[in-house]
Amino acid sequence: MSGLAESMMEHSIHRKFIKNMEECAIIKESKTKWHFTVENEKITEEKCMNRQKRRIISILLAMMLCVPVFSACSDTTVQENPADAPNAEAQSAENPENAAAAEAEEEPDIYANLPAGDYGGGDFSMLQYEETSAATSTICVEELNGEAVNDAIFTRTQNVNERLNVNIVFTKTGLSDVNSIMSSSIVAGDDLHQVFWQHSTNTVTNFLTKGYLMQLDGIQGFDFENPWWNKNAMESLKLNEKTYMAFGDINYYLFDFQSIIICNMPMITDYNMQDPYTLVDEGTWTIDAFLGMVEGAAQDINGDGQLGTAEDVIGFTGFKTATELAFLHASDVSLFSRDADNKIVYDGVSEKYFEVLSRYSAVFGDKNYAEHNGDYLGRFRQGLTLFTGCSVGELSTMREVEFDYSVLPYPKYDEKQEGYISFITNQMQPMVIPITVQDTARAGVVLENLCGESHKVVRDKYFEVLLESKYVRDQKAIDTLHMLYGSDGRFEIAHVYGWNQLENDVTAALTGAADTFISSMEKKEKALVKVMDRTMQALAE
Repeated sequence: MSGLAESMMEHSIHRKFIKNMEECAIIKESKTKWHFTVENEKITEEKCMNRQKRRIISILLAMMLCVPVFSACSDTTVQENPADAPNAEAQSAENPENAAAAEAEEEPDIYANLPAGDYGGGDFSMLQYEETSAATSTICVEELNGEAVNDAIFTRTQNVNERLNVNIVFTKTGLSDVNSIMSSSIVAGDDLHQVFWQHSTNTVTNFLTKGYLMQLDGIQGFDFENPWWNKNAMESLKLNEKTYMAFGDINYYLFDFQSIIICNMPMITDYNMQDPYTLVDEGTWTIDAFLGMVEGAAQDINGDGQLGTAEDVIGFTGFKTATELAFLHASDVSLFSRDADNKIVYDGVSEKYFEVLSRYSAVFGDKNYAEHNGDYLGRFRQGLTLFTGCSVGELSTMREVEFDYSVLPYPKYDEKQEGYISFITNQMQPMVIPITVQDTARAGVVLENLCGESHKVVRDKYFEVLLESKYVRDQKAIDTLHMLYGSDGRFEIAHVYGWNQLENDVTAALTGAADTFISSMEKKEKALVKVMDRTMQALAE
């Protein structure tokens, strides 16, 4: 700093000091009492003097800190045009982290509009059917146990209890017990359980068609547009434009019962077959590609000159009236559609439907290549099957398998078909509310909060822990599962609603009896339409 600048600075400080001293003298001479409210203490003349000294010291320190700045700027041209300064947008562009943070701050809080309430600590009772097959999900748990998903579910429930001042009570029991408990309480008019979950077919047969379930549309608290509800699944099972069955993140059985194909990857290498993941990525994972590999996998392992024995390798295993129905839906064919009024109608057997059915029937009906309803999972674990159809939940039985396996969608009809279609078996459990519930608004608010909190707290744990850490072993499998969960899921609607046991005719044709399927359906069409109409009429009343 130049001598002139230093002299001017000292002169300025001296003047401020004199001015402050004069101010204090004036206060003294006028004998005026004045106060500063600092922790309610009275400031005396001495404190006034000390305060002025501190101010002078602060000024001196500030001036000293400015010396390097003045020195650094002495040889630099000062930017006078504020327009030349970098604006906030440019800074964000230069720093992606800042841009991401700014964008995150602007995202709306999807949980902000969850309905509120205070229910005085009263019980809210829920009942669930305990699935006996391989599945991972449950609505509630009783305590923390250190397992990520379990603890997330427990935390979810406690959060809702505290937010709504409610006591959520949960019971899990067998399929038949749910039927008897709920039927008895509904007939008696008792508000015993405010919501329950049951196998879909049992839900329809024992409750829906008897008028025991409440229509969910319009119940206060519900907003099925929220991301924690599976709107597509709910829309696909609507009858007469009414929603009776809901699916959402409160219960992950819908994910557990998505249908997939698992593939023995060492066999792919040994038989010099093309990597199925490559076929999926290229859009060439089709009926022809799949069936060609099924036939090519058959091997006479025990040397008896025959194929298809218990010790031999075969191309495919599965369960007929569950995941094998996925082969038809994956080819984008169905016996049903919706009319202009969104009413479900029976279309009959189309040419394409019969073609798909026949192509699978020719291979699946040959025991040299396929086996159905036996120990299909056990045979795969033993390394005796190239492909096995199963649900996502059943992957939990593969944790001890030593060889690598891939997770695949069911094959498309042909390469022109745009995407892979997910199929959900009828074992999934819809959420339903009995007509005996007295406080429907409370039910809507509690369930909306449980579903929303599940989306926030539990959902990621389900995918991260159960799928990405325990069920599958490679990123391609994880990608496949996420693709399927985001696809247009399908149900075998006749199977869910129990219409004339149609699934038995379909799976019989799929596994070898395709030749008689058209004539069989022609004979049963009137009965099928009649039972469909009966379901519609029951819900119209």
